[in-house]
Amino acid sequence: MITRDIIRELADFQTPEGDAITFYFQPNTPQNKSHRQETILVKDLVKEAMRRAERVGKNGPVRADLMRIQDLSEKLRGNQGKAKAVFACAGKEFWREFDLPVKAFSSTSLQINSRFHLRPLAGLNESLQKTCACVADRNRARFFELEGERIVEHEGLAGELSRPRTDGFDGYDAGHVERRVDHEANNHLKRVAERLLERYGTEKCDNVVIGCRDEMWPMLERQLHPYVKQQLAGHFVLDPATSSPDDVRQHAIKVLQQHHEKHHNELLSEVLDEARANNNGALGLRRVLRSMELGEVQALLLGAGFYAEGVECPNCGHIDMRMVHNCAVCGQKTHDIDDISDALIGRALRGRAEVIQIPANPQFEKAGNIGALLRFRAERSVGERLA
Repeated sequence: MITRDIIRELADFQTPEGDAITFYFQPNTPQNKSHRQETILVKDLVKEAMRRAERVGKNGPVRADLMRIQDLSEKLRGNQGKAKAVFACAGKEFWREFDLPVKAFSSTSLQINSRFHLRPLAGLNESLQKTCACVADRNRARFFELEGERIVEHEGLAGELSRPRTDGFDGYDAGHVERRVDHEANNHLKRVAERLLERYGTEKCDNVVIGCRDEMWPMLERQLHPYVKQQLAGHFVLDPATSSPDDVRQHAIKVLQQHHEKHHNELLSEVLDEARANNNGALGLRRVLRSMELGEVQALLLGAGFYAEGVECPNCGHIDMRMVHNCAVCGQKTHDIDDISDALIGRALRGRAEVIQIPANPQFEKAGNIGALLRFRAERSVGERLA
């Protein structure tokens, strides 16, 4: 299973020989059960990659990996509806392959470069987060952990609400009984909140989602510790007595999608506003590159239509949008990058910055489909210190 740590490891990988191979396999609905179309497509991609490698004199290092990928494609044939990612470099004896959720990528692709092509994985970053889910009612609670498509249920809480056989003479005791039941239910919700803090608080989970009836939500929300509230992505309506783990997973994923979409919109608005005010926002490739090298970037935003070629220095890591042969910083020979976003994503991940894929947005397109939210402004910090 691929994780964010593995994506960071892939982002660190670089080969000056330019023989790093990235293969993404996206199964499609076949016209027949043989899945021959998928196999033919991969063979065509491999042949084209071999021709390109021959033109630049890299046929030897990459041929073995390409043939291995072609052999692998024979076994995929639908791949039980899962996508596949392969990262290979024969020169460094590197081979990693991962099954990923279906629809992880837009299409099957094969690339050879000095870095692995990680942009398709950047969109998976949020789906790889660990999410903790709790489904509760007045006397029962169930706890789950979700990571990718995997869901695991942990030990829950259960109790009995006291109920006398009658409400007393002429219903005299009915009010006392109801208050006692409410008190017991409130104590139960306190225990639920304590368990959430104990198991999932203080960054043990990336997100927390809670399922309960609408009338119960205000009572439970009041009991939540501030640490848990910081990670709360939202809540949904579900009965713990009748719901299956798959029901919980489906409801949780829907809440998370809405939460992430809201976060992306807020982040984009913040970057646009901060950049216009010349504060902690950067727009356009040139400005983002500068902020990246200064270590200012907290979150990197890439629009759906962003694409740019560039060069990277294997000695000092300087990235340049100009197609120059020598590094502007250290003077060493550079190598070409087919898609500069791979180098940017790698640097962002190594710097523990968030990488966000932004769907088509007219305002963002005018700014070049690339931006960044900054932790600080280096020149402003220097100016303040001098002042």
